[in-house]
Amino acid sequence: AVTTGPGSELLGVPNITWGFGFYLSVALLTVLVFGVGPGIREWVQGVRTGLLTGGVLYAAYLTYLQVGPIGAFCILCLVSAVLATFLFGTQIALFVTSSSSVESPMPTRLVKRQIALFIYFAAAAVVLAGAGFVYVDGGQASSKAAPAAAAHESIPDQCELEAKDPVAENGASLVSFQDITKGSGESGVTVVEYFDPNCPHCKDFHQVMKKLVKAHSEEVRFVYKPFPLRQSSLPEIQALYVAAQSGKFSEMLDAQYARQNRSGISMSDLRAIASEIGMDSDVLSEKVDQNAHRDQVLKQRKRAVKIGVDSTPTVLVNGYFVKTRTPECMNTFIEQAKAGTLGGSASK
Repeated sequence: AVTTGPGSELLGVPNITWGFGFYLSVALLTVLVFGVGPGIREWVQGVRTGLLTGGVLYAAYLTYLQVGPIGAFCILCLVSAVLATFLFGTQIALFVTSSSSVESPMPTRLVKRQIALFIYFAAAAVVLAGAGFVYVDGGQASSKAAPAAAAHESIPDQCELEAKDPVAENGASLVSFQDITKGSGESGVTVVEYFDPNCPHCKDFHQVMKKLVKAHSEEVRFVYKPFPLRQSSLPEIQALYVAAQSGKFSEMLDAQYARQNRSGISMSDLRAIASEIGMDSDVLSEKVDQNAHRDQVLKQRKRAVKIGVDSTPTVLVNGYFVKTRTPECMNTFIEQAKAGTLGGSASK
């Protein structure tokens, strides 16, 4: 959603931070109304109106992202949008009521309305924003915990699939001509990995994938599908597609993992990588700056969310979501797929 995927930041600042700052500012301006004179009070209310107007427009922008490019909804964000709209409407109502009063001091009734409406809802909104931090951190922790649990399975001889509906047609519908692939589909087995180059657990699983490709490249098709968790990953992902066009995908991905940074690596780093692996750094930066693959990446992400991809790495073998991603279990699932028996838990 807009808390973790593309569009999760504006001007380099996370949406959650913007939301927290917005509601805190509304609360502070509301408190300030009671400590200033009538002239300054009108100015403060004007600033608050402008802030609420911006909040409504920003909420509309986030709603557009959820409905359009991302294709996934964040309940917290939608509740926040409703709350921002309510506060805006309340401010307009207060202006109308204030303009009808001839008293210079703030009327007692308006004071009560200010306290009962703005302070209460602004405080509730701050709690919502704080819950947003828990929501994001919890989602990331879940993403981190799944690979760790798979790697340290309490029952070492048990290989498990996720309790999600498998993708139809053995996952063949997931693969397109634009995908980055390795190996051969001769055996009818396809392994798909959704990854983010800034995801630490993807970096760990990459070593497993390299072993699998080496062992099964003559019979199994391996498909690499970048899945940006944050907007900062988009330049790196686009660089991967540019590198793939020059036959340098593996080299580019290895180098990106070597320089991995949760906030993303810089364009100067991407240019340096290009030079190191024998690519034209100017061509690379030009194509990345032109967002040559951005739409492709976002459409792929939107489709992935619809089939149940919600973290990275996510791995599918013939359309089945894999839970236990150890080398041994991955080999087991591949062999079962070749035999046509994949579809449940399996002993190594």
